[in-house]
Amino acid sequence: MQIDQLFLFVYILIDKKQVTASEMSKRFGVSPRTIYRWLEALSVSGVPVYSIKGRGGGIAISENYALDKTVLSEEERLEIVSSLKAFESLSGTKSAEEKLSRLVKTDSDWLEVDFSPWSPEGQGVRQLFGTLRDSILKKKQITFDYFNTEGKAEHRTVHPWKLIYKGQAWYLRAWCTTKKAERFFKLSRMLNVKQTARTANITTKNAESKKKPSAIKEPPLIKIKAKISSSKAFYLLDSFACSETKANKDKSLTVTFTAPDAPWLPGTLLSYGKDLKIISPKTIQKQILDLAKSVTKLYT
Repeated sequence: MQIDQLFLFVYILIDKKQVTASEMSKRFGVSPRTIYRWLEALSVSGVPVYSIKGRGGGIAISENYALDKTVLSEEERLEIVSSLKAFESLSGTKSAEEKLSRLVKTDSDWLEVDFSPWSPEGQGVRQLFGTLRDSILKKKQITFDYFNTEGKAEHRTVHPWKLIYKGQAWYLRAWCTTKKAERFFKLSRMLNVKQTARTANITTKNAESKKKPSAIKEPPLIKIKAKISSSKAFYLLDSFACSETKANKDKSLTVTFTAPDAPWLPGTLLSYGKDLKIISPKTIQKQILDLAKSVTKLYT
C-alpha cells in the first residue's frame, strides 16, 4: 500500500464515517480482499480502523482520529496543510484545509498565506483565479483582453494549460490562437476573462511537454547603486532585492539592488522623485534624465 493510497484511504473514512469494502475496491480498482488486507495492515500499524459485520456494516475509523508520526512525519504534515493554505488563499474556501487539518492533526496557526493584494480588488483576484482554474480543469477555451508590455490591448482566445507563480506574479501558460504559439500571460494584465463553451485542445500541450520546458521570457537583470532617503527606503526594499545597504550621516541609505532591465524601470525609479539618486550605472541615469525631460515638456 503506497503512501498516497493510504492517505486517500484514511481521508475517505474520516470524510464518509463508514464505507463498504465494495465501495473502496471500486474506488481504488482492487479486489475487496485487497481492501481487507489494507485494513489489517493499517490496524497493525496503529491506525484505528475496524470492520462492522452484518447488515449495514462496512469499514470505519475511530472518531477524532488524525494521522500521527507513525504514518507521516511532522514535516510532511506541515507541508500538506501549508500547501493547502496557499491554494485556499486564492480559491476562497476553507473546507479542504479544515478536513485535512483534522486528518493530519497539526498546528497550522503559525502560517497565513494570501496572494491577493491589500486592496478591494482582492476578491477580484480570487474570482479570476477560480475562473482560470475551472477552465483548465474542464478543458474550456477562454477569451480576454490583454495589455502587452507596449501598453496595447489585444483580444485573445487561448487554450489554458497551467497557472504558474513566478517572480512574485501569477501567469497563465496557454496556447494562443492569435499568435498560434505557446504564450505566458500575466494575470494582472488580463481583463474581461470569460470561459467559452468550446473545448480546449491539449494535444499541442502534450507535444510541447516533450520538448524543453518553455521559460517565461524575462528581461536581463541589472545591478543598480543608489542613494535613497530614509523616508522612502522601505518602498525600495519592498520592490527590489537589495544585496547591500549602508547608512549615511544625513540619515539616507546607499543601496545596491538588482532590477529587471525593462522598459518600465526608468519610470518606476523616477516615481521616487528627489528621494532617489542613481549612482550607477550611467545608462540608467541617462534613461531617467531623458524621461524627466519628456515629462517636463508636457507642462511647459
